[in-house]
Amino acid sequence: MTRARFSIVVVLCVAGVLLPPGVLGQTANAHLARGLRAPAAEAAAGDRLKMLVVLSRHGVRSPTWTEEELNRYSVKPWPQWPVAPGYLTQHGFDLLERFGSYDRAALAQAGLFVAKGCGDAAATTIWADTDQRTIESGRALAKGLFPECAPEVHSLAEGEKDPLFHPDAVSAKAEKADTAFSALAKRAARRPEDAELLTEMQRVLSGCDPHVECKPVHAPEERLLDAPFGVHRGQGDHMANLQGPLPQASSFAEDFLLEYADGMPLKSVGWGRLNEAQVRRFLDLHTANFDLTHRTPSLAKANGSNMLWHIVKTLQQGAEGKPVEGAIGRPDDKLVVLVGHDTNLASVAALLGLHWELDGRRDDTPPGAEMAFELWQTHEGRYVVRLSVTMQTLEQMRKAQDLSLEAPPAHVIVRMSNCSDGKNECGWEEFRSIVEAAINPHQVVKSRLIASGK
Repeated sequence: MTRARFSIVVVLCVAGVLLPPGVLGQTANAHLARGLRAPAAEAAAGDRLKMLVVLSRHGVRSPTWTEEELNRYSVKPWPQWPVAPGYLTQHGFDLLERFGSYDRAALAQAGLFVAKGCGDAAATTIWADTDQRTIESGRALAKGLFPECAPEVHSLAEGEKDPLFHPDAVSAKAEKADTAFSALAKRAARRPEDAELLTEMQRVLSGCDPHVECKPVHAPEERLLDAPFGVHRGQGDHMANLQGPLPQASSFAEDFLLEYADGMPLKSVGWGRLNEAQVRRFLDLHTANFDLTHRTPSLAKANGSNMLWHIVKTLQQGAEGKPVEGAIGRPDDKLVVLVGHDTNLASVAALLGLHWELDGRRDDTPPGAEMAFELWQTHEGRYVVRLSVTMQTLEQMRKAQDLSLEAPPAHVIVRMSNCSDGKNECGWEEFRSIVEAAINPHQVVKSRLIASGK
């Protein structure tokens, strides 16, 4: 059997066009079948996909800020959304249902699932964070995977804090907290490279075109560029908080993306001042902010250790075929999906040293993005792990395009730089050693679903 390439995103990568130059980890034949799980011509006969764990971001949502909070920074009111702040939209649900349908086709092509029917639903576990947007995203994926028999989406009670997705970062020892605080402050202190984009965003917020100086009719209540810079000790799952123009702009850049991806009329996307190219341009601010707040090594260790530990335990359970303490789902599961947030993907990627470029954006984790951890058994009997990231392109999201093996989402295999294999995969034992060295075991907290063994 030919080994298939999987990527969910991560969770979760390119549609029916050639990938842009510089895509990390791309192989020469990737253009033949891009997307979540596409056949790899160079795979050895007899290799078998055993299971995979997908870490997925929730789908397209409304802004998490209220309209009143947003309007303080703009001269014109922000668009109204049909759902409460931070909720998954119907468009977002539909996009993830399409993603799930594509995943099913790709898994069937790889030989892990059958193409139709409900038999594989019993070998699928979906565990979501407790927000409405994550729970409903899980249901959308489940419906796409199994239209006639969608499996239950497991979670703690809605609104309850789940340490799998929101670890108590401030519980780290004082010296580790001090290290994280100092590291973030040092990295964030001077970033002149952001000045041009921040100025462009201020113009848009002031009712002007991003590249044209103009005098607004009136100033917003609060100016983005006047936001005071500072790094402060955090609480909960934030060991340290960054304040200033960049984190504010990061949030607004995400909101512009959501307007565009949700299919709003262009006159409502940035008040008609933004096209797709400028939306993409502003996303560089979001990436820069996430690089500071979630990829700074000490912060990534605090925020990503718990999630990565549980992912590895789940893969171990799949390899051994018997219950493993800390694993998510059942020993005979073929697919485990964890529906969380972009913060989860960024922290796990940082711990493993992963980078990618998809749809023209570096290290982006847009709504619905998937990061896949694939467990393979080679024809020689040994286990290897392959990682990939898959996401819908901006055009696919905005137009709600159907996904198929012929028109897949964007996808790339990502490499761990510290794996000695030098290929697109890492031996199982070495992978476990890399993870053990990367995480902080004191941040590990078992979830109730994990402990219950459902």
